[in-house]
Amino acid sequence: MSLCGRILLGLSAATAASFALAPVALAAPKASKSIAVRVEGPNADDIREDILSIVPETLGVVEPDAFSKALKSAGQTKPVGDALASKAQRKKAIDRIRKAGKAANAEGVIYGVSRTNKKKKKEVHLVYVDENTGDLAVDSAVPLSGSRDDRKKALEELLGPTLAQIAPPPAADDGDKAKGEGEGEEGAGDEEKGEGGDDKDDGDSGTGDNGGKRQKNEIGSALFSVELGVEFAGRWFDYSDPRTQNLRPYSIFGQPAISVSGELYPLASTNIAVLKGLGITAGYAQALGLNSAVGSGDPISTTYQRINLGLRERLSLGEKSVLGISAGLRFLTFEIDAPADLARTVPNVSYTLFRAGLDGRFPVGPVALGLGAEYILPLSSGPVYERFTGASVQGIGALAGVMIPVATGIEARLLVEYARFFSSFQPEQGDTYIAGGAIDQYLGLRLAGAYVY
Repeated sequence: MSLCGRILLGLSAATAASFALAPVALAAPKASKSIAVRVEGPNADDIREDILSIVPETLGVVEPDAFSKALKSAGQTKPVGDALASKAQRKKAIDRIRKAGKAANAEGVIYGVSRTNKKKKKEVHLVYVDENTGDLAVDSAVPLSGSRDDRKKALEELLGPTLAQIAPPPAADDGDKAKGEGEGEEGAGDEEKGEGGDDKDDGDSGTGDNGGKRQKNEIGSALFSVELGVEFAGRWFDYSDPRTQNLRPYSIFGQPAISVSGELYPLASTNIAVLKGLGITAGYAQALGLNSAVGSGDPISTTYQRINLGLRERLSLGEKSVLGISAGLRFLTFEIDAPADLARTVPNVSYTLFRAGLDGRFPVGPVALGLGAEYILPLSSGPVYERFTGASVQGIGALAGVMIPVATGIEARLLVEYARFFSSFQPEQGDTYIAGGAIDQYLGLRLAGAYVY
């Protein structure tokens, strides 16, 4: 009896231990929800990217290829086109989109068509198709005429309420549930949260849809930009306190010139502080068919050109404004190919200039205003200053303009650029050329088109 009692006590203890050590069974997490996003027409990729940027992090997105296959299997082998905006013509297409969404395990489908409507205005018509028949939760158009930021705001207003309604709530942080169990477990919960969307360090390198990814066609994060334009140039050169009769002023305005410039930011797609905003800038302008003359004399061939090379650090101010800090060299030439006797009096210059300045771009409604200022230090100045004793030259520059969006990544620009060189001389008795100083001014009115990528 004593032996039997001991055996029974041992079995009961072992059973109790097994119950005590058995892990608690957890309920399986609910399956995550996903949607499909498809856009047809011009700039479809950019519009889809803007839609993805407003999708809640808890809502998955079906791979485009997977949904395309499901759509073809459902019988929609051709683009839906303008029929999407017509309730009378789109029934079959909507049914096929709904069928494809179910096949792709999508909670719903955002389907859009980029088009030009009957009023000749560009828009993207969007619908949200789910498993429910009847009226669509989203069935409206977003204009494409404004800036990209305007488009994102309009997409958020149209799609945001529906996306927020179907998106699962953020998963509870296991670290918060077990704060009393130790710091180690809390840290582990924080690491797991990164998979859901808060800690996206890997995505910030430029591979995710949000966070640190470079925004394509946005001036504040562009990889490069190119500008091509026509400039109407002017120059005014005059002496202050002239004493001799061999000092000839000069003036011209409205001379046509071509202008091309660009900026390149090689590390714009990275998340490296300072370096991602560091760019290389270059520009060239050349007057076309410029001639000069003295009084009613014969025209004299004249060269006017400028070359800019430099570096620029681009800084974002808020969501849309951009500040630039730049430094570099400018080579500015204005030479009148005059005969020897006249060449001794014309104000030919060949500046090599160091320049440093600030510029800013500030959105105002659908357009943006550009402002800039720079200090210019001549490293060499050219023939006109070599005639004078003790010549000292310095300069300043300014820029102002309006940028008007035309299409994604494309804008029209109206710019006014001004440079002023002021010099002082220290003439001595017996000098051939005597004056107190000179003012050399340049003004350019530029009409240009630009592409930003």
